[in-house]
Order: sequence, then structure tokens, then C-alpha cells
Amino acid sequence: MTKKGIGSEVAGHDSPPVGSPEPAREPASAVSQLPASSLLLDPPPLETTTRTHQVTLTRTALLDDLAEVNAMHTRCSLESRFARYHAARPAVTVREWGHLCDRANGTTLITVPLHEQSRVIAVTHLLRTPVPHVRELGILVEDSWQGQGLGTILAHYTVDLARTHTLDCHEITAMTGSGNQRMLSILRGLHARVTGRDGPTLDTVIQMEP
Repeated sequence: MTKKGIGSEVAGHDSPPVGSPEPAREPASAVSQLPASSLLLDPPPLETTTRTHQVTLTRTALLDDLAEVNAMHTRCSLESRFARYHAARPAVTVREWGHLCDRANGTTLITVPLHEQSRVIAVTHLLRTPVPHVRELGILVEDSWQGQGLGTILAHYTVDLARTHTLDCHEITAMTGSGNQRMLSILRGLHARVTGRDGPTLDTVIQMEP
């Protein structure tokens, strides 16, 4: 599910206790063996309000969320799904969802309306890539929730998580269509730079501060 584009909207490990005696601390080698995409802490749920005054809640995705995630896919237009996956993907398989929810592979978030928390309206991924210290960002927002600023909120929140909660993330990659003005605007706001072009698709990189 990597290298599939950023999406249609724009279409933990605990530290040792303070004061612990030196012998009780984990050796540095144990830290180096953690998955490169592990989170230092679980990201807190994010409650936000869209431009149309709709309140949403974003939280870590669970395996049990798959049915609602696929229900959202059926409500998304072909255009939205193609913008996210660069293919007319109708659903996420059980195996794929297990991969996406595996913390060793990165972070997957779902967004729901605060008043209807059984309905998934957006899915966001920050996934590890074959390149060390590089993550990939992907977002799919349900059509009826697009144009309300939700994609911008989720993109900025996910980049902030990479900076504050993720081990050794130096860059975030994102793919988008060259005509996707919403996504290009969001990427400009994140100070992304274009690194390549494959037909109508642009490859971009968001650099993390040292």
C-alpha cells in the first residue's frame, strides 16, 4: 500500500522513569533494534472543527475498524479512490488492513464525526518505506467531507506526529497529481519540494527539521 498517493481530499515506546538507577536502563542497542517507524507514544485523539462547523475525532485505527473503513470506500467516488490509490480500488483487504494497523509498519489513523463515531469519514497513513528514515503520507477523505479543510488538518497533524512522536523520521514522501490544486496547496503549506515527475504524478518530499 505504499507509493499510492496522498489522497482524495487533496483529489510507542515509553522512556525510562526519571531518576531510574543506571543499571535498570535499557542498553542503547535495544533502542536501535526498535522498528524504524515505531512511535515513542500513542498519538492522542484529535478533536477538530471543520470550516462548516462539523466536529470530528481522529484516533489510531484498530483491526475492528475495517468494516467501517470499507463502508467509507463504497461512499467515495471513483475519482476520490483513484486520487488516493492511483487505481479504482473498491476496498481494503483483511491482509492489507492488518499490515496498515501493524505498528511496525507505521501509523494509521481514522477520523469520525464526533456525533456519529461508528462512521469513518477519513483514513490517514504514515507508513515506513524501504528507505531508512523515510515515511510515506496518504489520506483518503470521504467525498461529502471534502472541501471543509479536513485534509489540511490531517496532513499537518500527521506531519507533526512524525516530528514529535516517531523515531528517526527525516523525510516524508507524498505523491499527488500535477493538477490536484488542493493537494498542491497543502503541500506548499508543509514546505514540500518536488523531487520527480512520472507523467501526471508528482513526487514530493517534506523535510523534517534536524
